[in-house]
Amino acid sequence: MKPSNSHPFLLGLLLCLVASISPVLAQRNLSLSGRVSSSSERPNQGAALALDNNPETYWESESGEAPWIAIRLPGATEITGFTLNFYPGGKPAGGVEFQYLLNGEWRTFHQTTGNEAAEVAVSFEKELLTDRVRLLASESRSLRITELALWGQQYVDEGAGEVMPLLVNQSGYNLNRPKRFTAPGVADGSPFAILEKKSGKEVFSGSIFGEKGDFTPFNPESNQEFLVVSGNKTSFPFRIGPYWLERVSYRGMLDFMMGARHYVGNVSEKRVLSFAWRDGDFFNWSMQSLVALYAANPAAFERMEITGTYRANDSFPEDYRGLWGALEPFSDDTPDIVQLIHWDADVKVSQQLDHEMQKAELAHFLYAWPFLSRWLPRQNFDRVYAYTRSVWTKESVSSHATSQYDLSPEHDLLALKTRLGSTKGEMPPGFSVIPNLMMYEVAKREGDPEAEVYFTAAYRQMEWMIAHLDWEDPMTTKGQRMSEHLTLRAFAFFGQQYPDRHPPGLNGKVEEWAAWMVERSNNLWDFRKYADDEWTPPGWNETGNILGFPAAIFAANTILGRDHRLASRLEEIAWAHFENAFGRNPTGRHFSFKGPEEVEGVDLGWYSRHKGGIGLLEELPFVFDGSPKNFHYPNQPEAGDLGWTEGWVQFNTAFNTSMAYLANYYTHLAYSTNESGDLLIRLEAPLNFYPDLKEPVTVQLSLPSGENIAVSLQESSPFSLALEGTLEKKASVLVSGDQVLPLDGQSQVKLSYGHGFFEKCIWIPVK
Repeated sequence: MKPSNSHPFLLGLLLCLVASISPVLAQRNLSLSGRVSSSSERPNQGAALALDNNPETYWESESGEAPWIAIRLPGATEITGFTLNFYPGGKPAGGVEFQYLLNGEWRTFHQTTGNEAAEVAVSFEKELLTDRVRLLASESRSLRITELALWGQQYVDEGAGEVMPLLVNQSGYNLNRPKRFTAPGVADGSPFAILEKKSGKEVFSGSIFGEKGDFTPFNPESNQEFLVVSGNKTSFPFRIGPYWLERVSYRGMLDFMMGARHYVGNVSEKRVLSFAWRDGDFFNWSMQSLVALYAANPAAFERMEITGTYRANDSFPEDYRGLWGALEPFSDDTPDIVQLIHWDADVKVSQQLDHEMQKAELAHFLYAWPFLSRWLPRQNFDRVYAYTRSVWTKESVSSHATSQYDLSPEHDLLALKTRLGSTKGEMPPGFSVIPNLMMYEVAKREGDPEAEVYFTAAYRQMEWMIAHLDWEDPMTTKGQRMSEHLTLRAFAFFGQQYPDRHPPGLNGKVEEWAAWMVERSNNLWDFRKYADDEWTPPGWNETGNILGFPAAIFAANTILGRDHRLASRLEEIAWAHFENAFGRNPTGRHFSFKGPEEVEGVDLGWYSRHKGGIGLLEELPFVFDGSPKNFHYPNQPEAGDLGWTEGWVQFNTAFNTSMAYLANYYTHLAYSTNESGDLLIRLEAPLNFYPDLKEPVTVQLSLPSGENIAVSLQESSPFSLALEGTLEKKASVLVSGDQVLPLDGQSQVKLSYGHGFFEKCIWIPVK
């Protein structure tokens, strides 16, 4: 049965617990199917003896501590009560707390005090809904327990609804990319077919192994909807397009970020734990996600409709004064993505935010200045640069710039960072590496004689990571939740940008990481697990980790190289995580509650959305509301709408970052010449979203002297992944439309797309 509120903590606030000295009458002893752990145990008196249904055996803890014993159940369970029997030869605990795990914390559900009885039985008026409980004694002494029995039944959400027997990306797949589905319970060797939905015609076939199927070779040039069918099982319909994921995501990504801004978004109300973004706190990584998106695929964002305008601070009430406005406004023709970057920097400088992660974000703005300066006043750079330099090595943080989640021992960004954050995601390993390397480049560009100090700090940090990070420990990877991608991106940035200067062992460390990720993804969902015996971080809503994990994979693959033995499998896993967010998961649902109305092709959205909360995000488009929890895996859809559900800016910025690294990974430039010596330019990048429309873009062709011309490119065919254009070569000039580039004896020209660390360029001989 389904309770009135499916979140255990909120449910717990409403429950009245009744203690009784008589045995609990319940369905069955759940402890017998659970796995037990404890604070300690004495030789031959292990914790498992408290769950063996034998009154002659007992668990005994060490003395000198507040002992606890914990039980992990196979899945979500309605616990109606418990009985506790102390060994007759020992003293009963005078006080115990019955706890459950939520968001990484043990929360007390029931407390007993003043106990002297050898047997304690508790019945709950309403059930506790969880999969992990713990009994904690209040006294620091040895404890002997013969039996701890939990009473209740496996949870079934009657409102979970039917799940399709074959699970796919409900919206669609990208042409010439990995395309997989999951078939729970289907036997190895079972055939499957891809059918055109409209005609029922079979257009591809294959076999299912490991409860999943692969139709990567199927790359139709068609606007048709397709179905996967195996026997009497079928999937939701889906489409396949040149850049389908980008097509259904790009606009929504920006619309979410526009609306989620603090003060000037769709809600003007001031919120706690919020600076530039509502409920963003100091570790939302928005600036770097936006800079990466723009750097990777600038044409896609420059051609989008401009929906934002500058909101002057002095047009708001008096108590909003100074919250932004230190940076001069952008021009009216500024793309939305650049407006968002400007907003983030403006709030940080205006409010003088000096938490190490806030000021580290400003390095991305400064680094990106050469490609932002087209849109923004020079004053913006000067103001941000002066502020960032003034606080970069500041050890303390101002009280207004931090929150209760701050774990930083100090805030000097040149200092070595050796502390790992918690599963909250607030302090991922290596978060200072890219900012220091970016400040190194900015300082060199500005003629700062002290530039090398930034490089040295990044080098020391990377050395430490190579020597000390243990990939087998989930707290260095999935345990960092939606911030995990910062770690592998640091490795990739250092390795790619400084191939001859990075610390030794960097490539090998990335290879070790890749091997662990492949091992932990060997399952029917191609889903990277938290650990061998855990699917997700215990007790947490990990939505952003799934959305951000592809960024880590594509970053790693730039170091490994496409020919590496693990690269193609990692690529499959990256796409499987996008698929997971779009319905290929045990719940069969897209992560967004409003997915069916907002995302083209999505049939079934998340069960619910959180209304209110710190961020007030529920009315925004493209909110990622929830994802399957540990008790949904490997395939328990009947758990339904269980566990915490709430959108968070940090989830969306993780997805932004993955989409940036996705674009970069698949962007390529090439050229050829014809018999007349004319140049044929070819760009493969996520730009052809609509096969029925012409979507031209321009790329830059430049001389070493700096002179350049824009070259217009068109899709080579309606479903092409590439765009092409021709430059006519006449004597000592190149001609593109009405533009002329004099070669003046130059032997080569540079063709480029993208910016900064994501710039792709080739040098073309022209003699």
